[in-house]
Amino acid sequence: MNKLITITILLSALFLGSCSTMSFLPTEGGGSKFNLATVEYVQAQAELQKADIIDNLATNMSGVLDSLLADDRAAVEFLSLQLDSLDAALLVLATRIDTVEMNTERAQMSMSKELTAVKTNASSTRMVIRRINDNIDALPVKALETFNEAINDYLKKDEAETE
Repeated sequence: MNKLITITILLSALFLGSCSTMSFLPTEGGGSKFNLATVEYVQAQAELQKADIIDNLATNMSGVLDSLLADDRAAVEFLSLQLDSLDAALLVLATRIDTVEMNTERAQMSMSKELTAVKTNASSTRMVIRRINDNIDALPVKALETFNEAINDYLKKDEAETE
């Protein structure tokens, strides 16, 4: 008996599995919503859903991308502001450097002129000292004392100015 039931179940399953349509399902009226779908119908529905999804993504993509990139845009804006600030600071620094360079060049030219004047005066003084040394015996003592006082006064004046 078990063999008969098993064979009957297997034949029924084979019969139902090999049929492409089942005649006991209603195809018209209120029961037609339970019809089995064909492959073409399923593929067409899948294509429609795919098109709807693509349209949805296309319309919502800019909003989604804006929300995802908002933090990055804020960071880029912050970096841009910092770069502008650094650029302004570099401009101020460059101006200061140019001013210092110009002042240094002026001071250098002034010192160069003063050095030239000092060299000239030193040379003149050496010539006077040589002449005095040559004619020391012929100069009166009073002239030598006056010259010595003048030199000492000049040196004291320079010392007072430097302090």
